[in-house]
Amino acid sequence: MTAEPKLLVKGWVPPKLDRPFTVVGRRINRRDAVEKVCGKALYANDIHFPGTLYAKILRSPHPHARIKKVDTSRAESVPGVKAVISRNNFKDWYTYWYKIPQPGFPEIVLYAGHEVAAVAAETPEAANEAVGLIEVEYERLPAVFDVEEALSECSPVVSYSDVVVPEGPFYATDKPPVRNVWGGGPAVLSRGDVEKGFEEADVVLERVYTTPFQHHGTLQTRTCVALWEGGRLTLYDSCQGIWQAKEDLALSFRLKPEQVRVIVKYMGGGFGSKSGAQRYAHYAAALSMLTGRPVRLELTRAEEFLSHPRRPAAKFYLKSGVKKNGRITAVWGRVLINAGSGGAYKPFKHDAILHPFYLYDCPNVHLEQWGVLTNLQFTGPTRSPLNIISSTAFESHVDELAAAIGMDPLKFRFMNYNPYADPVKKTRFSAKNLDKAMQAVCEEIGWDSPQRQHNGRYRTGRGMAVYMFHGVGFHPYEANAEVVVKPDGRAELRMGIVDIGTGSATTMAMVAAEELGVNLEDVDVMYGDTDGTMYAPGSHASRVIPEVGPAVLKAAAEAREQLFAALADKLKVAPSELRSERGFIYLKEDGRPLLSFREACRIANVEIVGRGSRAPNPGPYPRGGETSAVNFATFGATAAVVEVDTWTGKVRVVRCATAHEFGRVLNPKLVESQHYGGVLFGIGYALYEGAVHDKKTGIMLNADLLNYKIPTTLEMPEEIVCINIEAEDPYFAYSAKGGAEGINSAVPAAIRNAVYDAVGVWVNDFPIIPERLLRELEKMGSRDAV
Repeated sequence: MTAEPKLLVKGWVPPKLDRPFTVVGRRINRRDAVEKVCGKALYANDIHFPGTLYAKILRSPHPHARIKKVDTSRAESVPGVKAVISRNNFKDWYTYWYKIPQPGFPEIVLYAGHEVAAVAAETPEAANEAVGLIEVEYERLPAVFDVEEALSECSPVVSYSDVVVPEGPFYATDKPPVRNVWGGGPAVLSRGDVEKGFEEADVVLERVYTTPFQHHGTLQTRTCVALWEGGRLTLYDSCQGIWQAKEDLALSFRLKPEQVRVIVKYMGGGFGSKSGAQRYAHYAAALSMLTGRPVRLELTRAEEFLSHPRRPAAKFYLKSGVKKNGRITAVWGRVLINAGSGGAYKPFKHDAILHPFYLYDCPNVHLEQWGVLTNLQFTGPTRSPLNIISSTAFESHVDELAAAIGMDPLKFRFMNYNPYADPVKKTRFSAKNLDKAMQAVCEEIGWDSPQRQHNGRYRTGRGMAVYMFHGVGFHPYEANAEVVVKPDGRAELRMGIVDIGTGSATTMAMVAAEELGVNLEDVDVMYGDTDGTMYAPGSHASRVIPEVGPAVLKAAAEAREQLFAALADKLKVAPSELRSERGFIYLKEDGRPLLSFREACRIANVEIVGRGSRAPNPGPYPRGGETSAVNFATFGATAAVVEVDTWTGKVRVVRCATAHEFGRVLNPKLVESQHYGGVLFGIGYALYEGAVHDKKTGIMLNADLLNYKIPTTLEMPEEIVCINIEAEDPYFAYSAKGGAEGINSAVPAAIRNAVYDAVGVWVNDFPIIPERLLRELEKMGSRDAV
């Protein structure tokens, strides 16, 4: 009996293909690779129109101040200056990001770098000169940068004028902050009786872990060209979501959606940082609308560091109880998230505490996540936004628990492994193979090998960690696609996504080709433009494969079935008797080829359009403790071998193995790229990256790529082993789920745990820079004499 199809699409649900894959699963190059390598790809930085003006932004030098007066008269007199905007002429104007309204030019600036005015001029030099001539009278206000201080009763209160709470948007706050606490209190996940669990424990361990602000370090800084022409705004941008940017800009300028077009064909890295229409795009658009001329706004590297929404820093208090037999009896935790002066926090308000709640079979758990406002720049999505904080802290804690009772860390994790979504209700995930991932990565690095070096200057150790991530779609689960089959036999896939470097245009074309039964070379792709495409989610939160994938599959299947119906009378067969594969139409019964796909289209002689739309997940990615009969998430594990120089404190990752539950891998070559990128991102978080701020002004002191240390090819491990855990998950296109983000989540804790295995000291403050490691070695007397 055939199982009822579960693919998450609206309307008719295509049945599973009744033949082996011919396109999916192959190692195929990105379709834009040649253009990028040869320099033919046009980024927003390359777009130029006659008469283009250049825009520059004046930013506040103060972390908290009231703007009493802005005098732009001298700036306006600079030759070549065509427009200046500020509170003087844009007082009640709001920019939008994730549909969150933010005053374009606030009365009270909340961080050093907050926008005060913008200028458009004939040349960059004139724009820079004009910005320097704008005179601003500030009334300085008390500022706070530390989360502990921000929670105290005597702390200055962040003037939270920069986010208005509108009616019901998903990305807004639940309710206004109370003093400096987002939503007025913590998000809580709890079950059982924690105090009882501590009483039952043989060992109780309390620790504090800190993680840094992390910047995205994209190759391309934020850049756009705005063109207001004929009552329509066209934006050539570097964002990750063209439809989200379109919506945000329409809201900001009170335009009809059809009056806004956003184009992003190529972009130089995003990692979550360029989602939606960010503030720079609004300023360029406003200046273009004022002048009637194209306006280019390109942020400098320093501006990129000082102004864009980055990953929050965190301080994680953990207390856990464990029996001598290895069973965890209680977990209590409180994490303080330094959310800066605002950002897209609501979707992630539980994400830093999900890990211990869902991955471990502990009956008594109480976890609190506090979003704390400070006078630092906005925070927002960064590859695995708060999941990496959760995994870094708790997976470090798990190893300390195992060491406290003398148990192997891998064995300890298996003993406390939770196969369920809810261990009390016994509800399950659509698929969960974390145990296979754990075993696979540890086998790859030789977990039980006696070859580790624990003496002398250079010492080696191994460590592992696990993680939970979404990668299964995101509210409101709206994704659409069209597949157009033309009389000449070529197909065109149309989808409103941005290929941010993951190869999604290639993988989605593979899905369309597979379902149509044609060769990949016969499928063209239209993407990166709101004109000619339907709504699709932004390319962030690992959404494209799990959300757009089902829509593309449905669109291609619908187009194929329309073609079969058009052929039925001419071929004297029922549509259900036909099958397409490798560019030919076959009879299912005997596998006899009847004609080529191209010839079939010529005979049909009509343009066929198939459409697909994503349906919501029938169960949650369990964020707030809620579960249902079926739940959705992805899982993975990392194991690492490190070498520690006990003289210098330098840590080198020698070997790394990562395993992620993808469901099915559509293109192994592109998936390997995500493994490599995830490892590199995680190494940066573990060993190098972290914003340094002046304690008095809050200004970031290492706002360049010389002093903000991003790992390069020289810091990559000698070997990265990529392991793809595949399993059926019928809710998704060929079972394929997202995986671009989650992979980095467990890397920092795996490295940190390997450092302990090598030298016998725990470092609980990230990144593990040499000074911190040497300090711990000296405390323990573990540093070799020079």
